[in-house]
Amino acid sequence: MRDNKSRLSEGMNKKVLIFDCDPGIDDAIALAFFSGVIKQNKNNYDEYYIISTWGNVPLEKTLKNSIICKKIFDIPVQIVRGKDKSIRGDVIFAEKVHGKDGLGGYSEKYFEIAKEEKITDLKFFLDNLENQSSEIEIIATGPLSSTYDILSRKRLRERIQKVVWMGGAFFEDGNITPYAEFNSYCDPEGVEILIEFAKEKKCVYFVPLDSTKKTQIKRDDFLHILETVKNKKVREFISDITENAKVLILHDPLAVFAFFFPDLVKTFTSYAEVDKKAFRGRIYSIISPNQYLEVVYDFDRENFFRSLVSSLNSI
Repeated sequence: MRDNKSRLSEGMNKKVLIFDCDPGIDDAIALAFFSGVIKQNKNNYDEYYIISTWGNVPLEKTLKNSIICKKIFDIPVQIVRGKDKSIRGDVIFAEKVHGKDGLGGYSEKYFEIAKEEKITDLKFFLDNLENQSSEIEIIATGPLSSTYDILSRKRLRERIQKVVWMGGAFFEDGNITPYAEFNSYCDPEGVEILIEFAKEKKCVYFVPLDSTKKTQIKRDDFLHILETVKNKKVREFISDITENAKVLILHDPLAVFAFFFPDLVKTFTSYAEVDKKAFRGRIYSIISPNQYLEVVYDFDRENFFRSLVSSLNSI
């Protein structure tokens, strides 16, 4: 791949990568993964952005946690203030899983490094992005409320090359209701517009509970794996935020893995619809080779953890 300067000098479009997330413990680990991978592949994109969206906890807390993660993991990104509620206007949080602050009670410990960060408003960011000729790729690991705003703009929509979203449950029970995964339940209108976009451009991947449950690992075993990570600050932070969990399920890191290492995940192609009413967030699907949505159902577990540790060693 050409480096950034060569690509731009040849008149090729700038490449922009957006990470839309709602940190969140596993989002934080996903951001660490993200940071390491982009440091290993410095010339793949020209600009990186984190859009902090409501979800696991309210927006002001996910925004603060995004800043903390940017500082801890030295992520070369600009941070954007995303949406604070769903498209229909309601909210639901996952504080029982992530703690009231989203980081297992540890955001105050790292509060000082979250100060004096320049934050961009979502509308301002999207207006500027519309005026560029950049190609856009998106990783999303929370409710799709902010991604909805991107997909609602025709001039941005037509320049999107790839979207990977952690969300939904296809053949597994849900984790917020018996039939719906949390992110899908939070904003089914966001899921609907992403499915519609997938019909237009076959470049959308869902990473649902069907696959993310396979990342389950005992916290002690996970910390043992991380002993080879050289950055003590990174190890301490991950140890802190996971302190109250005996078992971890690395939902969002798997979305990062699927985005950057697509050859190491297995997918099926599906037709899909999302229920927005009685069974809010439930995804109905039909597997068919002639459909438009790529759904990750399995992955190389050994390579997943190896890639995660390798990336953390690049921070």
